[in-house]
Amino acid sequence: MYRRAMCRPDSRRGKRAENILDLSVVRRAKMPPWLLGHQWSGDSPGARLRQARVAKNMTIRDLSTATGLSVTAIGNLEADKFNAALPNLRLLAKALGVPIAYLGCFEKLPENTLGQRITKARLYHGLTKEEMALAIGVDPKTLRNWEQGKHVPLPRYFNVLNQYLKVLEE
Repeated sequence: MYRRAMCRPDSRRGKRAENILDLSVVRRAKMPPWLLGHQWSGDSPGARLRQARVAKNMTIRDLSTATGLSVTAIGNLEADKFNAALPNLRLLAKALGVPIAYLGCFEKLPENTLGQRITKARLYHGLTKEEMALAIGVDPKTLRNWEQGKHVPLPRYFNVLNQYLKVLEE
């Protein structure tokens, strides 16, 4: 916000001194210490969310209206105070026109084991465990056991799983 600079009142004369230079002063809000350094230029989910929002020329209020999420929630997500739940990531990704994996920074997840690959593929598709288990035709506990490496999927499930795992090869 720009304001015309004014000098302090002259206490001896009882009137305000005029600003003869006609200077403008820019008032800037102080950034909280937890935002300094990483927030605006980093590669965190919050920074990516903000970058995608700014690229679409949207305000937080615009994004709130488009997704149904509160302004406070979006602000907290951009500040990396919280991670978005998958259903909310789907809403944000759709409104911003970016992949869910981009907003969630899922490419950073390891994929050394089959369980880690299943988890990463599920997140890339933006599916909860319950949603993916339903799509595959197994119980959510079974999927959880696969992701944790406690069990290996039976061969009859590999055809369906491979359709989801293809996203990791791209």
